[in-house]
Amino acid sequence: MNKIITILIAALIGGCSLRPDMIEIQQEYRYQMDVYSVSEKWWESFGDEKLNALIQKSLKNNSDLLIALNNIEKARVSLRLDRIEYLPNISLQGEASKSDKGYNNPTVEQFSLSAVLSYELDLWGRVRNKANASEAIYNATKFDYESARISLASSVANSYFLLISLKEQEKILQDTLDSYIKSVEYRAVQLESGEIDELVYAQTVAAADGAKAQLAQLQIEISQANSALAILVGESLDEILYANVDTASNLPTLPDVPSGISSEILLKRADIASAIERLRSSNYLIGVARTQWLPQISITGLFGYTSNELDELISSNRSVWNIGGSLIAPLLDFGRVYNNVELANLEQNASFLAYDKAVKSAFGEIRTALDGRKNSIIKATSTANLVASQQKVYDIAKNRYDAGYSSHLELLDSQRNLLSAKLSLSSANLEAANSVVAVFKAFGGGFEYKPDDEINELLGVKSNLKN
Repeated sequence: MNKIITILIAALIGGCSLRPDMIEIQQEYRYQMDVYSVSEKWWESFGDEKLNALIQKSLKNNSDLLIALNNIEKARVSLRLDRIEYLPNISLQGEASKSDKGYNNPTVEQFSLSAVLSYELDLWGRVRNKANASEAIYNATKFDYESARISLASSVANSYFLLISLKEQEKILQDTLDSYIKSVEYRAVQLESGEIDELVYAQTVAAADGAKAQLAQLQIEISQANSALAILVGESLDEILYANVDTASNLPTLPDVPSGISSEILLKRADIASAIERLRSSNYLIGVARTQWLPQISITGLFGYTSNELDELISSNRSVWNIGGSLIAPLLDFGRVYNNVELANLEQNASFLAYDKAVKSAFGEIRTALDGRKNSIIKATSTANLVASQQKVYDIAKNRYDAGYSSHLELLDSQRNLLSAKLSLSSANLEAANSVVAVFKAFGGGFEYKPDDEINELLGVKSNLKN
């Protein structure tokens, strides 16, 4: 009872709203002051028109993105419904009756036509807080769409680069297999003339068979990557089933990426903006739940006509009206309202924890992406050097074998090592390309959330999220 009295007094003093202050948020972190601006169409920085066309097509056709758009429309309609509650409800009511009161009494006819108005006085902010909660959810769905958009573009880019890399490896394997086949043919002639023994010939055939098996496995992976990319792009069923996605012949030149964490990173993440809006919504809903402790006051009114004759119904001397009010207040609900308020508080706590998780995940993704980019460059450079070294080893081994100074097994080992190094270089270049995509995605892909006072406070060493 004391809690109810306290809330009533607070509502009257504090502008008749039962919504509590926002949860205080403490976020401490060190940051660098350099700001890196990412284009909204960040994928264009790769300079690959085929990639640009695929991503643009996916943004129009992808099923997940269309679902996110549908969620925005649902939230928009819900917000519209909640805002309508600010307005009175006016309905038309018509009645016609005929009664017989018994022996020697005439039959009585009664006709009426009325307009009925009902309006809830929003004294405690129930309607206002509910509409504000719906508006926050509507904003959150827009940010969710932006997150889905960034994720889709990243997935298309990753799948596109994977397909290019697999095709590069296919060419490497095909060239190597062609060389092995020529060697098998040459060794067959040598075996027939007695220049080599059967072991050398068998080793050459085995190397060719191994390359054939690798190539077959790689072509399976190419087919899978092609289908996955076609589905992401939203191609027609026939195109998914039969067509091959057109790609560039090589991975593109990679754009530069930032070397540090921007101080404005929180403004670049749609998922964080969405989490903040959901936290706002849950805060408003606490105010809605608390109004159940208080009386609900409504005004009703009626204006119309009533008559015993239908043709004389609408006339000035037949008009009737009334106006009145109603009050509904809880008396004994056995804790229903209390538990609803507790649930609303727990929902706010859950929203806060989701926000906190989104912030931590964002910084974790940024660190991982930046470290991945740095190390992928080192790996790609080292692997390129390895290819050059293995090429030199193979050239020396071949010259030594041709001169009769080394075994055929040594030559085959150098061939296999060179092939492995070339395939590793293709994979390392793919990792480098994907690392750039990861950085753009971690930075929000160019999305910029318009800051307000609450967001600006988050950018300080200590941040408070309050209204």
